[in-house]
Amino acid sequence: MNRFGLRFSIFACVAVGFLAPAGCSEGSDGATRGADEEADEDASAGLADAGDLDSQDLDSQYVDASTADVANDGRIEWDSGPEAEAPVVEAIWARGTFYCARLKRANVTTMECWGNNTSGELGRGAVSSSGTTFKPFPIASAEAATFKKIANNASPPNGAVCAVTANDDLKCWGRSYGGGGTPRPSVPDEPFLTDIADVDMVEANACALSTSGHVACWGGNMQGQLGLGIVDFVNHPVPQEIPNFTADQVACGLVSTCAVKSGEVWCWGSSSFLGNGIAVGSKPTPGRVVGLSDIKKVQMARYTTFALANDKTLWFWGILGNKTSYTPTKVLDPTPGDPNRVLSDVEDIAGGCIRHTNGKVRCLPVSGAYEFNEVARVENTTLFGDSCALSSAGELRCWGFNNYGQLGLPPSVLASTTSSIAIKF
Repeated sequence: MNRFGLRFSIFACVAVGFLAPAGCSEGSDGATRGADEEADEDASAGLADAGDLDSQDLDSQYVDASTADVANDGRIEWDSGPEAEAPVVEAIWARGTFYCARLKRANVTTMECWGNNTSGELGRGAVSSSGTTFKPFPIASAEAATFKKIANNASPPNGAVCAVTANDDLKCWGRSYGGGGTPRPSVPDEPFLTDIADVDMVEANACALSTSGHVACWGGNMQGQLGLGIVDFVNHPVPQEIPNFTADQVACGLVSTCAVKSGEVWCWGSSSFLGNGIAVGSKPTPGRVVGLSDIKKVQMARYTTFALANDKTLWFWGILGNKTSYTPTKVLDPTPGDPNRVLSDVEDIAGGCIRHTNGKVRCLPVSGAYEFNEVARVENTTLFGDSCALSSAGELRCWGFNNYGQLGLPPSVLASTTSSIAIKF
């Protein structure tokens, strides 16, 4: 029996249908592993330290560059109206090529997004033909301010977006995963699914977690990552519930999916990323990762699966820098004096970045080395996403690639940064 309420509008079938059974990619290991993996491969050569961009000179650079962008590149700076008091950032979702934050000013709450809008991902009712809309602006939906989660497939040209509403509905907009069909630049009235607690989306497939703990997946299934007991190259546009399986959290990866269930990790899909000691083949049904317990979160990066334990240590399997493991292995944090020191005090993980209990954020470098480097000017974080962090002082800082203006500046001002830059609302 399908426990998910399933409702389709004409667009809903388009917006979340997968037209190509390609492997999914989380796109979380770009510059400092905090931005889109599908960005220009040469972009890492232009990574910059953005520290100087916090200086007074930024104002003149920003104005000049934004004007030039509109005139020469067709990029859009959306007018969000007159200046208002500084908002309180209540939640952030920063991944891939566009970011969102829930903001509160006095008694008014808005959900504001910025970055890529080639498929209407920003929910403003319009598509930006040239892509970049670097100024945060509210989603044009009365219920957007109450969204509990926003997820996207991380990489253009697909541009699919879904959000979990306060009523546990799943609303989806943007474009289909294959890049075809007509973009939907507005949040639809009809939900795609109902009774949803969480959703994760990647380049070729997605999974939703129901309020009762059941998991339903849809999209590409070339390695059995939908957990349906079969491996095929068929697009599955209708979410199908995984039989006899419940979970507390679910995460999609390259060509595999993992979930946390009562402290255990269960995975399915390509064997290389399942932690079962097998490097080839696939397993199209959930199987427990042996040797792991007391896990609170599983996270899929592009070629790595991470599991965060309640004792604040981090496990991995797959490929991490120059290390490959097909069984769970504790992540090390070596020093010259202690090359086998275990990484510890990890409070959270998102994409290829970790947040320590002291509020510091560290990310995997674009070079793919086995190390987590500290993100400059990010301290005492209270909220944390793949590419952004909020300090206890209320400042939102982001890092990584800026190819779609996701750092809140025109790409001509800053192409990318291994440091961090404050987002101005």
